[in-house]
Amino acid sequence: MKTPFSTGFKVVSPFGYRTDPITGEANSWHGGVDLVGFDRNVRAVSPGQVIRSRIVTDPNDRTSEWGNYVSVWTDDGRYTYYCHLAARAVEPGERVGAGQILGMEGSTGRSTGIHLHFEVRDGENAQLDPCSYLGIPNTVGFVWDPDSMKDDPEPEPWEKQCHDWSRDAVEWAIQRGILKGKGGGDYALGDGLTREEMCVMLFRAREVL
Repeated sequence: MKTPFSTGFKVVSPFGYRTDPITGEANSWHGGVDLVGFDRNVRAVSPGQVIRSRIVTDPNDRTSEWGNYVSVWTDDGRYTYYCHLAARAVEPGERVGAGQILGMEGSTGRSTGIHLHFEVRDGENAQLDPCSYLGIPNTVGFVWDPDSMKDDPEPEPWEKQCHDWSRDAVEWAIQRGILKGKGGGDYALGDGLTREEMCVMLFRAREVL
């Protein structure tokens, strides 16, 4: 069993009832788990056969909410769904192995930002807890790639909060006056940088990605 990202990820919206991020409706059912990867390559968690690799644009078809998605029928008899992809790298009927790249994390369909919506079903309708299937906590937080922690089995709390690339990004932002603060994750915008300017920077970065 693998996880959808090879270098770790963050659970941003667990499986179960939640407040809908678009409508604001309370106690809205969320049949999967939303993950944001440290890299954007989405990988198969189990070996199996690709059943679907498509995007549905008919608004009357509820799967249109998934945008670009890939479905794999796994060797253990489960259907796994990888949704909101920016791009798909496999075709229906293709055999995939655990860890094989299926596509790129994106924000297609009914989405508020770049992430992966991952579902597991027993049959095509009965939704299972995807976090239990992956062996991760069903709660917001970071999940790490064990191989990346072999040389540092007991890292400091701050090191548990971000990966190498994000620490480099924070250091870069501090050096250029974009961020200031006490460290340890407690930062604020630097002097002279407005929230509006930060929004413009993030928007431009999103357009590039």
